[in-house]
Amino acid sequence: MRLHRVVMAIAGAAAASLLVSAPLAIAADSDAGKIPNLLGPWNNMNRFKLAPAPTGPKPIGDLPGYTHVDRGVDANGQDFSGNFWVGDYTNPILTPAGAAVMKTNAENAEKEKDPFWPATFCYPFGPTMLLQPQPVIFLQEPDKVIIIYERDHQVRHVYLNVPHSKNPKPSWYGESVGRYESGDTLVVDTIGFNAKAFLDRYGAPYSDQLHLIERYTVKPDGSGMQVDVTYDDPKIYKEKWNSVIRYRKGRAFPTEEVCAESAEDPVTGKLNPIPVAAKPDF
Repeated sequence: MRLHRVVMAIAGAAAASLLVSAPLAIAADSDAGKIPNLLGPWNNMNRFKLAPAPTGPKPIGDLPGYTHVDRGVDANGQDFSGNFWVGDYTNPILTPAGAAVMKTNAENAEKEKDPFWPATFCYPFGPTMLLQPQPVIFLQEPDKVIIIYERDHQVRHVYLNVPHSKNPKPSWYGESVGRYESGDTLVVDTIGFNAKAFLDRYGAPYSDQLHLIERYTVKPDGSGMQVDVTYDDPKIYKEKWNSVIRYRKGRAFPTEEVCAESAEDPVTGKLNPIPVAAKPDF
């Protein structure tokens, strides 16, 4: 949902400045001088779905008998409606607690009710940041990497070459620390999530024990980037599992996209229409 969009030139200028103003921190196992250029902008290609890794357990997919279809245009140019995300609560990777949450979300989807999606209600994204379709950029400083998402200009901070706090306070984005590996990969290690959202559009759950590891690797020609993600949450999943997020290099830096607050009536729970300005008002 958008109120207005204006070009965010400051972000682009700041990003470029940061990339050339100081040498970046290099972990002990990195190749000197081969820190990847993560600036972007990067456009997500997963379309709200966690793609499975080549091997290992698979992420939550469609419940047998259901197939999610996005709204689109058929071969004759006619619009057709999409349907809701009914997730597979029988996936053997789920613990009984995880399957119970997943079953509730699937039953709601059968009734045409989507699971909670933070961006829709102007909340911090939490783990769903990996599936946000709008452009994202990375500002690389000597001691941290700042990840900026276009929608509602949300920001993550990844602190380089430091350990986690002993007792991080639970939050939407958790506590992220990182390092560069092999000269071409940024590894982001996050704990301390508050478990208030889901992992994907099916409503795949997670708990406050989620340990998320993201490995960002840019293609040699800079045209794309792959993120290999590991999910470890013993409350919800019986074992670790992986997914793949793919990005392509975009042409324009993120624009400012403001989320309209209080879209949901706090009394009735009804979602109110969101006004969209035809042109910027300043």
